Amino acid sequence: MAKLAAFYSRADENYFSGGYRYVTVGNTEKVAKVISELTGADLFKIEQKIPYAADYNTCIQQAKEDLQAKARPELVSVPDSLDGYDEIYLGFPKMEYGFDCVLCVSCSKKGRKRNSMHKRQ
Repeated sequence: MAKLAAFYSRADENYFSGGYRYVTVGNTEKVAKVISELTGADLFKIEQKIPYAADYNTCIQQAKEDLQAKARPELVSVPDSLDGYDEIYLGFPKMEYGFDCVLCVSCSKKGRKRNSMHKRQ
């Protein structure tokens, strides 16, 4: 049974426990790697061609603007096909920030047929 752990993760400046700090690897990417190790899933990082700003507040504003405009940012790449996967684990940051615009592009570019999708934020 083939599995895919696709994720959109935010590194750079993040907000943790009441303060801002820079991280080189986002939490969602860390979790996706654990899921891959535990399940044997292939990893696929969803990346925008023009990334949001490294600054946290600017990034959140950009993501909200994309959400309000129903924008679909261009991606670096998408999987050739999702048909070969029986299970897909989809990881992403909290959606109230608007990052779902990026995820919509990834999911809609390649239709999926008979596979299960597990979404976690």
